[in-house]
Parts: sequence; structure tokens; C-alpha cells
Amino acid sequence: MLKIGLTGSIGSGKTAILNLLQEKGFFTINLDEEAKKLLNKNTPEHEKVIAFFGKNILNKEEDIDKKLLADEIFSDYNKKKALEGIIYPALKESVLRILKVNKKSTAIIEGAVIIESGFYSELDKIVLVTCDFAKRLERSCGRFSSDDFTKRDQSQLSQAEKLKKSHFIINNNYGFKFLISQVDLLSNYINNINTDPS
Repeated sequence: MLKIGLTGSIGSGKTAILNLLQEKGFFTINLDEEAKKLLNKNTPEHEKVIAFFGKNILNKEEDIDKKLLADEIFSDYNKKKALEGIIYPALKESVLRILKVNKKSTAIIEGAVIIESGFYSELDKIVLVTCDFAKRLERSCGRFSSDDFTKRDQSQLSQAEKLKKSHFIINNNYGFKFLISQVDLLSNYINNINTDPS
């Protein structure tokens, strides 16, 4: 199986591109969604997170409140690293297990921290979605405050650093119409890798 990582900074449009690739028939995995499953009740990761952060991050249903947890980790680097130490190994194991049983020739794995987590070493190619800070902030204003967005953005590798590990670049500064043509090029790129006899 050809394993393609799709990454980019917060608000760059990774998920929109993942959805377009899914429409083209590619098998896709959203790492954010898989990570959220690890925080559900009755998982080892749920228990480890509560043991480290305390019950103050739980809501009245005793589920982990994602916003409270985010407030903790984006204001304290050590807490962020602690959470990553709990989640990243389990997430990697979960995704590799999904890939092992899937029969598709290609999988697209989308996540903001594919490079930061070291997961890129398990993948064949990395696709980076680039977009200017102002555009990303504008697109994210319904989800995050300006301060919250900036904290999250600064917690990730810069686009310049991610470029060093990337094989294919999508520029998402110019809207959906321009995006579609680039996704078509990416699809052709992936299909050409699959049909290359070497």
C-alpha cells in the first residue's frame, strides 16, 4: 500500500483537500478524528490523560472536555508534550492497524502534526498544504479566537520547516476553484507512483 501523508498548518484547508481525494476514490484517514476516539471513555489513553491532568478537564458527563484540555496544553509546553506522549504512540498503532487490514492500493492520512509526531517516517510521500497566515486566520475565525489560533499555530512547525520533509506542495491561497486543479494534479501524481514499475 502507498501511504501518503497530507499535512499543513492550522487553517490551511487540509480537510477540504482530504474530502476531495476521498471523492476521487482514495481511502482516507483523518488523524484528528482518530485521536478523538482515543480520548473516549474506557480507553487506556482516557485514563492516562485524567491521571495526568486531573478531573478538572472533565465535563458533567465525565467526558474529557476538548476545549478545557486545549486550554491546558496550549498554555503550557510541558503539558502539551505530556499529552503527545500519551496520544502519539497509541495513534500511530491505531492507524497502522487500520492500514494493515485495508485492501486499497493507496491511503491518504491527513493530520497537522504528521511531521512533528514523527509519523511521517511510516509514510511514503508527504503532501504539504501551504497558505498565508492571514488567510488561515480568516478561515478559522469561526472556530478559534485570534489568540487561540495564534497559540495553536505557534505550537506547530512552521511551513518552512514542513517544506523540508515534503514531496508535493498545494497552494491554498486562491480559493476552491484553484484548489481543485491542484488536487487533480496530486491525484495524477499518486496514480503515477502506483503505476511506476520501478
